[in-house]
Order: sequence, then structure tokens, then C-alpha cells
Amino acid sequence: MKIFRRILFFILCIALILTSIGFILPSKVHVERRLLMNATQKTIFNQINTLRNWTKWSPLLQVDTAMKLSFSGPESGVGSSLSWLSSNKDVGEGCLSIISNVSPESIELIYDFAEKGKSIGKFQLVKENQKTKVIFSIDSDLGLNPVSRWFCLFSDRMIGPDIDQALLNLEETVQDTKGLYGYEIINFVAPARTMISIRDTCSPETVKLKLPVMYRKLSLFLKSKSLSPIGNPVAVFHNFTNRNFDFEAGLPVQGIISVPEELKCSGNVAQRTLMIKYIGSYKTITTAYKALQTYMYNNDLQLNGPGWEEYITNPTVEADSTMRQTNIYYPIR
Repeated sequence: MKIFRRILFFILCIALILTSIGFILPSKVHVERRLLMNATQKTIFNQINTLRNWTKWSPLLQVDTAMKLSFSGPESGVGSSLSWLSSNKDVGEGCLSIISNVSPESIELIYDFAEKGKSIGKFQLVKENQKTKVIFSIDSDLGLNPVSRWFCLFSDRMIGPDIDQALLNLEETVQDTKGLYGYEIINFVAPARTMISIRDTCSPETVKLKLPVMYRKLSLFLKSKSLSPIGNPVAVFHNFTNRNFDFEAGLPVQGIISVPEELKCSGNVAQRTLMIKYIGSYKTITTAYKALQTYMYNNDLQLNGPGWEEYITNPTVEADSTMRQTNIYYPIR
């Protein structure tokens, strides 16, 4: 019995010592990781700032594929929120909300893990030449509980690997940004070309009616000269104002030739472009343009002249409009 009391007294002393030490341990936890990514600030910022994207790269949301996710608030930015509920005890339930951001430099979030408490997450995006250093940190306040404070000693070991994995997953995701809205965006150097063309204006509704008439006129002129196009028909879109296209229909030719006053024959040098191979009806081609514009915005690129379309599929050969290919080009600096 005396031995039992001694053991109990020893255990109580150890517990008292550990509790006393717990009170002097730090109550605040800061865990931070950094990774240099081969992507622009805007690309990374937009990926983090939209919480629906987190399912692609956040380890927390990949532990349980059966977890229930709920999104609320705006699609992105301050006020957007993501809640989760999982039967996996390592995930449990919680909520993630964006509380502040400065585009494209930082995003601050609050993690609410229900009974486990709250934490503040922060992403800092620092531009370094053509790359971006991403600093991801988690801060928690463990309060006055001396037992919880002991976790401060192991927090880096416990939380750090998840932050590391999140950054690696995020890097892999942003490097795949050439796939937007289902389209592959290609860096393409358009070769130098000579083209005979005719320029006009029309509404979006009538452009598909005017283009065949314009190409017919160009083809008849070439035929009268015993010449043939050396490539696919092209439409250059110079401007779009007041619901009117200022556009130019053209056919590529071997070299400069004399043309009547209403036509033009000119040469263009090779140009760096972004290109999408669009296959489908012209009615839904705006999604391809949206993908190009989004990619340019995310990567700080600027137009270097009017964009153009190249009609790969001959509509007289392919009757199904959903199977026709149109290449879209945006010249960039």
C-alpha cells in the first residue's frame, strides 16, 4: 500500500511539474513554409482566392473523398466560405473563410475547427524575377490551457508536412494553367505571311453571312489571275464597338500581287501568339476567347495587335458545325 501511495505521489508530482511548465510555455503557434513557384502572382492569387479550387490541392480536403463540402458567400474573395463535414476523425468538421486580401500579394483566412479552436492562415506572394515565392503560414492561440501549450513544442512537426504538401500541390496546379475552361492554350509563333484581304464592318449576327461573300470575292479575283490560296481562310478582328465588328477577311498567297482598290495585299512578319484550337459550333466560341483573355490576365501579357481566326475545316466538306475546327490567335508582346 505504501508503494502504491509513493507511485501515486510521484505521478502527481510529475503532473504538477508538467502543468507548471505548461503555464510558462508559449501560447502562440506559428508554422511557416516557403516555395518558389514558376508562375505569376496573379495566377497563384486567383487559384487561392477561389475556395472551390482548394479541392485540387489542399491536403485537408483530400483526406476523405466522401466528405460533404458546402460553399457560401461570393465565388471568390473576402466573404467566401467553405464548410466541410467528415466521418474521418482526422478531418472532422470545420469552416474556412477568406477575411482579407490584397491582390495579387496576400490572402488571409480563418480556419474554424469547431471544438478544436480557430487558426489564422496567410498566403504571401512575393515576385522574384519571373517566378513567385509563396509563403504559407498558420497562426494559432492556444490560450491558458497548459496541456494545449505543450503542443507548441510539436506544432511544426505536426502541421509543417501538411503545409509543405499544400504548396507542392498548389505548384503542380498552377503550372497546369494552360488548360482553361477545357481548352489547351499554346504558345505559338505564327509564321510570316502574305495575304490578300477585304475589310468591312458588321454585327455579330451577320458576320457569318458576310464572311462567305467576302471569301468568294477574293477567290474569284485569284481565279481571274490563275492563282490559288496557299493556306486556310483568315478573319482578322480589328475592333469591336457599338456591337459592330471591324474585321478583315483574307486568303494567304505566295507573294505580293497587284489588286483592285477595294482589296488589299500585304505581308506580315512572324508573330508570337497564344493559340487555341477550337472545335465546335461558332455559337459557343466565346468560351475559347474567355480562356485566352483569362490566361493573358493571369500571366500579365498584353495584346500586340488584332487577333485573328483561321478556319481549318471547310464547311462545304463538314456539314456538322460541332466538328469544325477554328484556330484562334492572340498576338502578344
